[in-house]
Amino acid sequence: MTNVTVRMSAFCLLLALTGCSGMNRLQGPIVKFDESVHSLAMTQMGFFHAVQSADCNQQFYTKAYEYALHDKGSFDLAGACQPAILDDEQLRLRQALMDSIVLYADKMTALAVNDDNKALNANSEKLAGRLAAVAHQGGFASATVASGVGAAVAAIAELALDQRRFEKVKDAAAAMEPHLAAVVAALQTENTTFAYGIAGKTGRIEGYLREQVASTHQKRGGESFWDVVAARRIVQSANPFGISAAGAPGSLDPQREPEYVAGQLNAALDGVISANRAIARAGTGGLLAAINDLAARAGAAQAMQKELAK
Repeated sequence: MTNVTVRMSAFCLLLALTGCSGMNRLQGPIVKFDESVHSLAMTQMGFFHAVQSADCNQQFYTKAYEYALHDKGSFDLAGACQPAILDDEQLRLRQALMDSIVLYADKMTALAVNDDNKALNANSEKLAGRLAAVAHQGGFASATVASGVGAAVAAIAELALDQRRFEKVKDAAAAMEPHLAAVVAALQTENTTFAYGIAGKTGRIEGYLREQVASTHQKRGGESFWDVVAARRIVQSANPFGISAAGAPGSLDPQREPEYVAGQLNAALDGVISANRAIARAGTGGLLAAINDLAARAGAAQAMQKELAK
């Protein structure tokens, strides 16, 4: 993206006296669209990594529970884990879905530069080639994502590599609208599904702890107070999005619940679709409004992620 932006600025400077200011009315919003998508991509992948973290926490506590109460199995105090619901290969496929949206946004910036070179930089072209290969080889067939996603990713990758078919931003946005929508819908479904999964795993851990606290209370009486305190800390730490510092000490913040976080991400992904639709159909005013809305949603999601990571 940096190379594209530099080339655009140099071109505008060169043609400042011949109407480049008019072209900037399109180029500026497209660059903002691109930047917002990049920001959203980082936040989206952070959510998927949190899913893995929640899975590993649940595995550890379950194994420790079985060992302590039933003398079954073993546990690893070092925390080594093989995620079960989102393993590394599955995570790479989700990364590819988000990469395809980023690649699309980068290509839109390249198209918005009014010169003869509509190509992406070498790294982006390599990414497009990899995504096209995964899609054409059926790499998305094993993922629990919406049907048709492979074809959508392939179409976006082909757009990124294209030098002749698409030359105008609006034409590209209109042609890619159904493909972009398919990828976004898949990510939104994943976010919602994983959010409920994380909440379920945290609830399962809480059930184990309540059972254990009840048992130790009968044996330890008043000293079981410390068991209750320890159990509360475990429940709080099992939430991969952390504990609120704004409320009562150690209190759970509704805005840190997995379902809320997923909802924020899904709203930002909706903003990508709305912004792209505006690129294809709206006038300057509608375009600016849609892209500003996307930037606000992506910025809010990123700010939320930074706060949760504290």
